[in-house]
Amino acid sequence: MRRKMFAFTALMLLLLSIFLALQSFLLFTACSRSSPQVLEEDIVAFVNDQPITKTALEQEMRSMYFLFEMRAKQGSIDEFLQHAGREWSQMSPDEKRYYLRAKRQREEKGDKNEAFNRLVRQEVQYQEAVKRGYKITVEEARQINQQVEEASRQSLSRADDKTRMEALEMDKKFMETMGFKTTEALTEYRVSLQIKKAPVSRLHQEFAADLRNKHPEAHSGKFRFIVENQWEDYTEDLLHHAKIEILDQELKIFYYSQ
Repeated sequence: MRRKMFAFTALMLLLLSIFLALQSFLLFTACSRSSPQVLEEDIVAFVNDQPITKTALEQEMRSMYFLFEMRAKQGSIDEFLQHAGREWSQMSPDEKRYYLRAKRQREEKGDKNEAFNRLVRQEVQYQEAVKRGYKITVEEARQINQQVEEASRQSLSRADDKTRMEALEMDKKFMETMGFKTTEALTEYRVSLQIKKAPVSRLHQEFAADLRNKHPEAHSGKFRFIVENQWEDYTEDLLHHAKIEILDQELKIFYYSQ
């Protein structure tokens, strides 16, 4: 019974990770100050002259709260560590930092500043990825999205009926939360996400490869902690060097790295 429970949990986590990969980078406009596509009153901040809009902020808040509800069904980080037999006193500083960040992120319900901080981090990551030559076309984004959807379908095909229905219901609820009326609208949205997500993913791969050369001895678990902790530092360094103008005085940037 215990083994079945963990197998079920592992599958649900896999499905959720695919879902999060699809949804985690919300679409927000990346046009210049002079672009007529963005109304001035809709802009809450600029990141290196690229606007973050109120519309995007509200969308991110809705998505983050939806994901908070989904994650809550999977249990807490503390429960995960308990099931994994991990003792806090036996963890390395890198491992503790990794799980403290995971715990913080799982508890984020998508308030205004949490959503804003996620958006500005995504924007500086994307801008850096473009500088490195990782920008992709719309057609490339469609191909990537098709691959992700196929991976999701294959995972669902191996799931039992209960898990499959729960995953489909989760997708339906997300569409309702975000206001999508058709699956075609959801697909176009996901393609738009991939336009920004894929370049950042490639930047992250380059970042991890450079770190692997510096830490050839690190096993996979330890290396994951190193990569994600230093990725957080790297992102916040990009933030420190970015030209950020905040127009909404309720917003502020949080820094978490050491």
